[in-house]
Amino acid sequence: MASARPPLLGIVGGMGPVASAGFLGTLYRLNLPEREQDAPACVLLSDPSFPDRTEAILRGETGELTERLADAVAALLELGAARVVIACVTVHRVLPELPGDLRRRVVSLVDLVVEELLADPRERLLLATTGSREGGVFTGHPRWNEVAGSVRHPEPADQEALHERLYRLKRGDDPAGAVPFVEELEARYGVAGLVFGCTELHLLERPLAERGAATEGRIVDPLMTVARRYREIVTGLYPC
Repeated sequence: MASARPPLLGIVGGMGPVASAGFLGTLYRLNLPEREQDAPACVLLSDPSFPDRTEAILRGETGELTERLADAVAALLELGAARVVIACVTVHRVLPELPGDLRRRVVSLVDLVVEELLADPRERLLLATTGSREGGVFTGHPRWNEVAGSVRHPEPADQEALHERLYRLKRGDDPAGAVPFVEELEARYGVAGLVFGCTELHLLERPLAERGAATEGRIVDPLMTVARRYREIVTGLYPC
């Protein structure tokens, strides 16, 4: 008798492609059972041709982003995905504009960040693209006022340097080279941790671990949260 197929997780990737591929690796690293056949079933739609999210947000021209995101989510659902994760935080700016039947199947990375901040309100520095910051991706969340007091934002010069560093990661920079940069920001702002508000920063998880840096509790990384809570998310126990 054939065994039941596990629920399928859909991943909208490609923004950037290395970060979403890295997330897939994390998903399997944290969820490998004894039998290969019981490992997570997922489909990654890695499409780097999405328009630059920050540029679209700053121009106020997000229509194409909304259309492309809706098409990607619909394609994953057509392939049988039970839930969808979008491996780009900045494009969450247009997530509320998706049709309700699509939006309801997406697990929001911003929701996950806010939940973690509510559960552990130690002061953290939010590291995100300029598009996320200017587009209110986090500050526009309906529960943001409940966590705003425990979140700091980089000053303009630091935000500019951070955004450039994130794009260098997109272009293939060694993630280990970015670790001293984010650790220096954390120390200079005197916070107790960081929010990885851009999926490129997920690439820093392994270099941080190799340096012996404790990340659990200190760093809020929504892609790591998805990997840790995979079964809860894909089976629908975590509400979208």
